[in-house]
Amino acid sequence: MLLECGMQEEGLFRVAPSASKLKKLKAALDCCVVDVQEYSADPHAIAGALKSYLRELPEPLMTFELYEEWIQASNIPEQEKRLQALWNACEKLPKANYNNIR
Repeated sequence: MLLECGMQEEGLFRVAPSASKLKKLKAALDCCVVDVQEYSADPHAIAGALKSYLRELPEPLMTFELYEEWIQASNIPEQEKRLQALWNACEKLPKANYNNIR
């Protein structure tokens, strides 16, 4: 949804949605009954829900275990080698984390 209607929005992940709208969207997502049309006009609510979801995960999406590997990979100066190192780290992620990133 963010790709469809939010990429042209300035400050997409910086501008906070209204608290009531975010709470309503999170409740709808928890119940798997989201009215897409209701939120298509407010990409900030979608971005806010995504940020909240990622913030509330019990473990970081990229995992504590792979932290050093991510840091080392990001410091590789050659782009092709850096991308390969990042891809290698991605492949070591637990399946649920990998699917989330994907």
